[in-house]
Amino acid sequence: MIAAGRAEDLAPARRWLVFGAIMVPYVFYAFCWNTENFLRPYMAESLRLSKSEVAAFYTLQALGAMIGAVLLSQLADRYGRRNLLAAVSAGIGASALSVAFVDDYASALAQRFVMGFFLGGVFGCAVSLYVGLFPPSIRGLLAGMVQLVYNGGDALLSWFGRHYDASNWQVVLQIGGAGALLAALVVAVVVPSDRHLAPWGGTAPRAAPAAGSAFVIRELFVDGRWRLTLRLALLCGLNFFAFQAFNGWVTTFLRESHGFSPDTVGRVMTVLHVGSMVGALAWGLVADRLGRRASAAGFMLAAVLIVVYLNVPPGVTTYAVAGFAYGFCLVCSGVWGPYFAELYPEHLRATAASIFNWGRLVSLFGALLAGAIADAFGLAAIMYLGAATFALAAALWWSLPETLQRRQA
Repeated sequence: MIAAGRAEDLAPARRWLVFGAIMVPYVFYAFCWNTENFLRPYMAESLRLSKSEVAAFYTLQALGAMIGAVLLSQLADRYGRRNLLAAVSAGIGASALSVAFVDDYASALAQRFVMGFFLGGVFGCAVSLYVGLFPPSIRGLLAGMVQLVYNGGDALLSWFGRHYDASNWQVVLQIGGAGALLAALVVAVVVPSDRHLAPWGGTAPRAAPAAGSAFVIRELFVDGRWRLTLRLALLCGLNFFAFQAFNGWVTTFLRESHGFSPDTVGRVMTVLHVGSMVGALAWGLVADRLGRRASAAGFMLAAVLIVVYLNVPPGVTTYAVAGFAYGFCLVCSGVWGPYFAELYPEHLRATAASIFNWGRLVSLFGALLAGAIADAFGLAAIMYLGAATFALAAALWWSLPETLQRRQA
């Protein structure tokens, strides 16, 4: 704990230590979130589910995340972002460990919904904390580092997950749950209370939302902000649907269409995530040098690379190379955390960053639609649709306001 002060007054080593502590829950946020798609073929085999049924796991997890994002981010802005980050990390851990009680389809859906609720609170809390610690000129790089950590957690999942199959897939979630509980303790001990620390550029601890407002979220729709807010939500929805349409079926594609072993699938997916880890820093630097909108090029390239992925000669090496390139481009959206926060007043940062999860409304039924398309027309059809959606998202992103130039001016 520290006394009231300014972020600028913290020693650089101290600020980076706090940033590192904020990232610990992010590792297991990524790990637990992506068990839905990584474990999909094994859960389907274990519980004897169709593609449409197993796709509903994403729908319930995303529904929980959307509700959690809306409710938990408002609590964070009002009562403390550090406190909420520790609480949601503990919630992720407990709900992930509850997989020990999952023995049928209904209980699996319930577990996904509850875990999704707590997962939805991570992004807004983490973004609003680290944005307040550093100047705007390096926030793109910070966002890239956050994305690197996220993909590191995903790669960790692929590495651990390759040792498990339909007979013991629950152990993978239990590993993530134990890590999330440890992360909650790290945040509580290392991260200072944001209620006693002035954010970067401020002279006093952040102001609370208007006392008469029961719901902080209202302020995202006043003073003409509603158009921007809805466009950001749509952008996130397109991103989630495109991600689900391709990434959600990659392990199934490699397993069912080409007969790769669980170990080989894990290795190929690990390479994809390594590509994302490298790309995270590159796109962060692009956002700091050329502006937040410039990173939209990554979505357009990702669309092209999905088409390449589906048409390269089948083989471990070709899928690894194409996957690395796709993963590199996919993470261009990592800058959205500080970008969304910069578009709104400081006291709304957690709630503004939570718009990232509002987009899951679009993907809720999109996941079920994706499963139905995969059942009816094959995996390639839904994966091609993912490419088209990424291209549309790139165009919408480019139409949004730029924040970096305004701040530099």
